[in-house]
Amino acid sequence: MDEQSPLSEREIEIVRLVATGATNQQIARKLFISVNTVKVHLRNIYTKLEVSSRTEATMFAVRQGWVEVPRQEEQAESAAEEVVAVPSLPVLPRPDRWPRISLAKRIALVAATLLTLAVLFLPQALQGRTNGSQADPIGGVFPTAAADFATTRWRTRAQMPTPRTGLAAAAYDSLIYAIGGVSNDGVTAKVEVYDPKADAWTTRQSKPTPVGFISAVEVEGKIYVPGGFDVGRQPRNILEIYDPAQDTWQAGAPLPQPVGAYALAALNGQIYLFGGRDERGYVASVYRYDPQADAWTDLQPMEQARGFLSAAAIRERIYVVGGYDDVAEFNRCDVYDPASDTWSVCAAMEMPRGGLAVAAVREYLYVFGGGMDGYLAFNERYDPRIDAWIRVDTPVTGQWQGLGLAFAYPNLYAIGGWNGDFLSVNEAYQALYQIVIP
Repeated sequence: MDEQSPLSEREIEIVRLVATGATNQQIARKLFISVNTVKVHLRNIYTKLEVSSRTEATMFAVRQGWVEVPRQEEQAESAAEEVVAVPSLPVLPRPDRWPRISLAKRIALVAATLLTLAVLFLPQALQGRTNGSQADPIGGVFPTAAADFATTRWRTRAQMPTPRTGLAAAAYDSLIYAIGGVSNDGVTAKVEVYDPKADAWTTRQSKPTPVGFISAVEVEGKIYVPGGFDVGRQPRNILEIYDPAQDTWQAGAPLPQPVGAYALAALNGQIYLFGGRDERGYVASVYRYDPQADAWTDLQPMEQARGFLSAAAIRERIYVVGGYDDVAEFNRCDVYDPASDTWSVCAAMEMPRGGLAVAAVREYLYVFGGGMDGYLAFNERYDPRIDAWIRVDTPVTGQWQGLGLAFAYPNLYAIGGWNGDFLSVNEAYQALYQIVIP
């Protein structure tokens, strides 16, 4: 290390990893330190280098020779031999976030950044087009939402009173119910209700048992919330049922096994629970709950054990997508047929997603969130009629884990979650449009 360097050896090591596009989580795993320690190091690095973004730190490292920029000829040769993993870079901050840098220096930094990006990524992009593949592979450099999408259907609404992740969200009688989850105060039992017409929140009767990483479905005027992780981070086998009309809770038949971080869907008056995590690890189990009989039944398990997945029903099928198993996020899409108790496979999502939320609107499946390992740059929508996914812009980038999602005509409401901190966001996505013909 250069004796004149303002950074320590550890800080230079972190800058080098930042230059590869590694996230804070990936840096923490690589160096066997906590994510919080990575954040502290980055703050110190920014202060010492008098920069205010990962991109500026990367450019400083390039100028100092800490990071070697490969020559275009070398990249062309390597691209011909193997698929190059394109690192992800953050979006440049707005100029008003650069208070210590003069206008001339800003222009020079932007020019240098664009030049470096061209040297680093143009050969791969051209190679990708030649092969017919995408120019921005997963884990690569994604365009910003503004560049990707000419217009947006998202609108920011009144924020949820309690920022939290791992909550359950369900819609009933045009209201959105946000139940439980994990907040700054730990696992919560709070029930907060959003009225889209008034754009306002109210508080209802708390859930009997505080739990997080749960899901909820509404069936015949009642909201069902099974399992979840309690204050001791232990999975529970409880089933608690909320009656919105009476603002009361009651207990249902316990689950066959304690589980949290599962997927939940309702179809034809029955409730289906997929995967999750029990006391020993991730599971592939599938259960059906009959509200009339107050009983659970074992069904054909999934092919892949995983948690932090999500599910929704379209017509007579249930689509189970994404997930996480402490090793990797999944982009898989599986289709469950309740009539035959069998599984089939649907087209995989464009990017792996753990901690996502899914909702069905008419013939489409909407997938929002993820980013447990990779960089979240867009959401996705699935059309089962053609077995294909398309990109949908996102109001939260980087990561958006453990959000709640519910539909109240004409909008999907994406609420809360985690993005390096507990979120109180309430983002409305207009999924349906009404056309009036005179």
